[in-house]
Amino acid sequence: MSDHVNAFVPTTRQWLVAVICLLVLLGAGLYRTHTVLYDHARSMAEHQLQSVATLRSREIQRWLDDRLVFLSEPPDGVMAQNLTRLLKHRDDASANRALQARFRHVHAAIPEIAAIGLYDLAGHPVLGSKDAHSLSDEHHHLETRHVLEQRRAGLIDFHRLDDATGKVVLDILVPLSAGPEEEEGGTGAMVGYALFEIDPTQVLYPMLSRWPVSSSTAESLLARREGTEVVFLNPLLHQAAPPLSLRLPVDTPGLVLGKVLRGEGEVQTGVDYRGEPVLAVVLRNPDTDWLLIAKMDDSEIYRDARREFLWISVVSLLFLAALLALGRVFVTALRARAREARYRILAESGSDMVWLYELAAQRFTYASPSVERLRGYTVAESLQQTMQEVMTPESYRMVAEELPKWLGSFAAGGASDRTRNYQLTQTCKDGTTIETEVVATLIADAQGRPTHIQGISRDISERKRAENELRKLSLAAEQSPVSIVITNLDAEIEYVNEAFVRATGYSREEAHGQNPRILQSGRTPRASYEEMWANLSQGLPWEGELYNRRKDGSEYVELASITPIRQSDGRITHYLAVKEDITERRRVEAALAESEEKFRTIYDTINDALFIHDAVSGRILDVNAKACQMYGCSREQLLALDVGAFSAGTSEHAMKVALERLQQAHEKGWQAFDWLARDSTGRQFWVAVNLQRLQLGGGQRVLAVVRDIDSRKHAEEDLKRALAEAKALNIKLTEAQSQLLQSEKMASIGQLAAGVAHELNNPIGFVSSNLGTLESYLKDIFAITTAYEAAEVSLGDQCPPLEAVKSLKAQKDFDYLKTDIGQLMAESKDGLARVAKIVRDLKDFSRAGDATFHWADLHQGLESTLNIVWNELKYKCTVKKEYGELPQVWCVPSHINQVFMNLLVNAANAIPVKGEITIRTGRQGEEVFVAVSDTGTGIAPEHLNRVFEPFFTTKPVGQGTGLGLSLAYSIVQKHHGRIDVESEVGKGTTFTIWLPIEAKEAEGAETA
Repeated sequence: MSDHVNAFVPTTRQWLVAVICLLVLLGAGLYRTHTVLYDHARSMAEHQLQSVATLRSREIQRWLDDRLVFLSEPPDGVMAQNLTRLLKHRDDASANRALQARFRHVHAAIPEIAAIGLYDLAGHPVLGSKDAHSLSDEHHHLETRHVLEQRRAGLIDFHRLDDATGKVVLDILVPLSAGPEEEEGGTGAMVGYALFEIDPTQVLYPMLSRWPVSSSTAESLLARREGTEVVFLNPLLHQAAPPLSLRLPVDTPGLVLGKVLRGEGEVQTGVDYRGEPVLAVVLRNPDTDWLLIAKMDDSEIYRDARREFLWISVVSLLFLAALLALGRVFVTALRARAREARYRILAESGSDMVWLYELAAQRFTYASPSVERLRGYTVAESLQQTMQEVMTPESYRMVAEELPKWLGSFAAGGASDRTRNYQLTQTCKDGTTIETEVVATLIADAQGRPTHIQGISRDISERKRAENELRKLSLAAEQSPVSIVITNLDAEIEYVNEAFVRATGYSREEAHGQNPRILQSGRTPRASYEEMWANLSQGLPWEGELYNRRKDGSEYVELASITPIRQSDGRITHYLAVKEDITERRRVEAALAESEEKFRTIYDTINDALFIHDAVSGRILDVNAKACQMYGCSREQLLALDVGAFSAGTSEHAMKVALERLQQAHEKGWQAFDWLARDSTGRQFWVAVNLQRLQLGGGQRVLAVVRDIDSRKHAEEDLKRALAEAKALNIKLTEAQSQLLQSEKMASIGQLAAGVAHELNNPIGFVSSNLGTLESYLKDIFAITTAYEAAEVSLGDQCPPLEAVKSLKAQKDFDYLKTDIGQLMAESKDGLARVAKIVRDLKDFSRAGDATFHWADLHQGLESTLNIVWNELKYKCTVKKEYGELPQVWCVPSHINQVFMNLLVNAANAIPVKGEITIRTGRQGEEVFVAVSDTGTGIAPEHLNRVFEPFFTTKPVGQGTGLGLSLAYSIVQKHHGRIDVESEVGKGTTFTIWLPIEAKEAEGAETA
């Protein structure tokens, strides 16, 4: 009962506060979810844009470098010499024809070259293809002067031709100088320049328009700054403006290009040329004024995030609504229980008896404990009695007659007649009766049909006795609520009151003159009568219980009080017997005892240990049988112990802590925690403890409900161990490095293939162009030769055919053809030699399928590796070689070459713009070393000890696997060598490989 009384029931204000807290938590959770989803979407888009921008920037830079290299390298090559010769012999009729032929073959190799022109130092056009254009504006003149001063091929940025088409082109200017064999003194003076017109619609614009994944708004484009404006250089995806036509002020509000130009960073949010909100990554293209923009609309970036957030919000709101509904139901139930508890307290703590009678079953379903005080019956006994047994026959007859009328009136709509008052005489267990005032109320079901009678019975016996005492002076005895019998000294009845009549069933007339033994049932002990007469004969009062029988034969228990009546002179003339029917009281007492026994049975059979503690001292006041079983002690032993005896005794589970927990429960209410307990054998085990304060026996108590959770705790420990084992297994996943080494090798092979393709591209271009020209020349030569053969047959003093041959020789410029054929053949041989060397070095480098140890020259491996990776190095650095004397080393050459390549490529990647790589070799004792140093950005100290870890990389996402140095480290270890690293941020890094000259073959040497 105390649990119900002390149960926390939230008020309306507390409920409102809880709802507001839930709404705040929901709002905070949704805000956090919104932030995480949108940040994730932005991060994914930013990574994609960064990767695309980096890829496009590299592609554009490589495309531009390839065009510059192809059209200008080598500076003293055959193409440059031919163009120089054509420029110097511009007046020859065949010069323009030769240039046209040269253009056709160059255009066949690089289709985006739309025209070619030769210009003198003053910028005047000398020779050119039919589509060549003139450079008339001041900007182009400045660019031309810059190229001639630098003596290096240069780029003239995007510009629109003056013709009606508005065509946009790029120009590559290649300076031409006279070589020693053509200029007296060999001064190599500048004679002019060649202009190659590049059509960006062929390669560059399509390259920009490609996007690697499906997207409706993503776009990459080029722009440059001109004064206070930004000019867009390529066709736009979302606007029909042609290249170079769209210009926007740099200070346009929110323009991402404006933010980048103001130095606010490469990654920006803002608006694009349409004014639409976008996320953009802007990179500056090296050696040009171009800005490469990779952008995507916010609407596409956050589309999935918005959809997910909407679903999460809807589900959260539905969950909140369900939670509030459940909370409302729970609070309603708590309040109902609280009301029931209050009503129960009122019913059980008052002096009045509260009862509930079920009409259908015609039995009592509830009686408050005060029934025992009123009628002598326990609650359990009272619940076993019928309505007839509870009251005297007169009262019962009155109720039996009145009840149907009352129910009928109520059923007929007399709702106001729900409650009635009665005065009833109730029987007690001792055979006496009590006068009670009863307030009865009908309880109806949902259909309005009466199902129960709720009553409150108040003992008005004292009041009745007082009234009877007064009436005795004026016939008060008639109103006595108890049976009053006055007998003479011979035990003859002289007076009975109405209560006697009701209690016994005998009328006054029948009782007068009779001895009270007419009521004897034979069940009253003889000793009681002997004691009664012994007291009366001595003039002493007697009080006791009598088991009597009514006139109708029914038995009842009376509590009789018999007192001698003395006259004023002290004589005893009569005996006054006041008797109370306590039959019902005894029945109620019996019922109460039965109820207590049921409670004790439940208390002792519940599966959790129960302790009742004094809230102040912590002393144990009561325990149940489960507690005795759990701790291996008897009830008496447990009551004699303190809470420290049940605890493990550790610092966290000591008696002091246990008493603090009890005090917290007493002060704050419900407490729940896990506790390490100890039984009588010393075994320690885990229990779950719930503490609840309650009011019991007039004092403050704490109820402890203890449940054995030792098996659950052990299961949790097993789970923790399983998680630890899982973490250990995760560590072993690093062994997957060996499975990824093949992926790194494939990446290396792809890099080699790219290098080979790039290096083969230029020589093959030479050969293709020159052989085409050679074919045309040879046809002319064969025609001349045929003419000579015909002339020789008819040779004479006057030989017209010979004159025709001479004319043909002049027409075909035979002397020039012989010279040009030799130069073309030299150029072709040079290109083919370069191809042969690259293929030879590639073969030496890779040695496909050869993973066996043998003696190898490390210098030869370095040279072949340098030739393979030269495409990665030549644009960013110069290579300085400081070779020492090295003996041949016992190793797997292809694997060692793999190490060289990884170190050289890493060194080039560490150099941001231009720098130097130094390769040093030497011998110390029985070891050789190869050191690769760069002048790059260096490695931060906190990263030095991690550079050889698999998958560790400081490169941006998508630009490194983190396996290059790990693979190199593994290969060197397989050769019983080591790699040292030294680095200083901002100054560069040196990796030094140490290898034994003669090492034993390691198991699994095939590491790459």
